[in-house]
Amino acid sequence: MINIQKGCARAGFTLMEILIAVMIIGLVGAMVGPYAVNAYKDAQKRTAKSSMRSLKDAISMYQMHLGHLPQSLKDLIKEPKDERDKKKWQKYIEKDEVPEDPWNNSFVYKLTPGGKHPYDLYSRGSNGSDAPKEEWISVWDE
Repeated sequence: MINIQKGCARAGFTLMEILIAVMIIGLVGAMVGPYAVNAYKDAQKRTAKSSMRSLKDAISMYQMHLGHLPQSLKDLIKEPKDERDKKKWQKYIEKDEVPEDPWNNSFVYKLTPGGKHPYDLYSRGSNGSDAPKEEWISVWDE
């Protein structure tokens, strides 16, 4: 004979319990989400700065070896045509391509004779070519 009692432990969750759990998860996500997004954006900016510092070091080495600044960042990976420069040149970036910024855009490198710095090196940031100058991340900004 099977003895079934009323009020036994029930299996599963009620709809109310599930809704409360979903609400709690949603509230925690809403509170933590913006912090996670900001942390990710800050990490991208730090990565861009780090990459530009590496490029700056490579540009300095190029200038020290050849006696002049590269005309473009590709000069750091591409052997020069001038025979005198070929003898002094070495590959200044390990990869076969110039690195991109964290948003998959090219870094901007421009010679600025007579400027505050001998060249500009910057990323336009997350908005790419549409970014206003205030959003640019420069190797010279500290």
